[in-house]
Amino acid sequence: MASSEALPGKPFPEVTFDLVSEIFGHNLDTSEERLQTLLLAIGMDHTTPTSPHFEEEVGIPFIVHYGPNHWVNRLASGDMSVDVLVNNALLLLFAEADIPNRDKAAYDLMKKASEQGYWPADYFVAETNLLKHLVKGPDVAIPMAPIIENSGLREVAQETMDAFSRCAEVGFAPCRYRVGFWLSNSRQNLQDGLKVLQSAIDVNLKDTRYEDKLDGALVAAAHELATRGEAIGLDSDTVNQYRQLIDQYSRSASRLLN
Repeated sequence: MASSEALPGKPFPEVTFDLVSEIFGHNLDTSEERLQTLLLAIGMDHTTPTSPHFEEEVGIPFIVHYGPNHWVNRLASGDMSVDVLVNNALLLLFAEADIPNRDKAAYDLMKKASEQGYWPADYFVAETNLLKHLVKGPDVAIPMAPIIENSGLREVAQETMDAFSRCAEVGFAPCRYRVGFWLSNSRQNLQDGLKVLQSAIDVNLKDTRYEDKLDGALVAAAHELATRGEAIGLDSDTVNQYRQLIDQYSRSASRLLN
């Protein structure tokens, strides 16, 4: 997936707005960043010909095209294909229907998809772990090592870092930001973290598919590099470039840093 240009890929089936609304209502217009980013990841993977899951029929258009019953029945019959797992998880996360225990059931399905190497599921599992177990709130989503150790969440933290690392290796900028912030929060790993943040910003700026989607993360990463960049030998010109990025995305900067 890690190209700097959006590649022409397999198209989604054409579906009408009315059919989408019938199943999902307005739930796809979610303000929850984790869910917005999941949909972005699924779309990016689907349109990337080099993806090992390029032939999978994952995503909202496929759910609507075949109908929810198609995917639910395949899962009930024991089909554990990635598209079956993820599309049922998307139904649980976004469908208007009232479904008991929907969040846990969606997480369990995504975890199975993650175990089959589907990197958008890696993102979802890691982000859910992070926000649910490892931080006190989404505004400060950087795990603190002492808290992890004292709360007995070491295994969850390792699983989360591993999942973020897998989708970061694919090139997904949101995962690179998470890994970079996690590492730079430790004095021991500061240099590695700052280098990962550099790569995240580079990917973010070069790939137009991220446009207007990752401003907050970009500003926070630029702030880290502008204030702590001496640890990796950044010269004054490079530091000024990161400061200019902060100014360029000033609305995100004021929300995130003040």
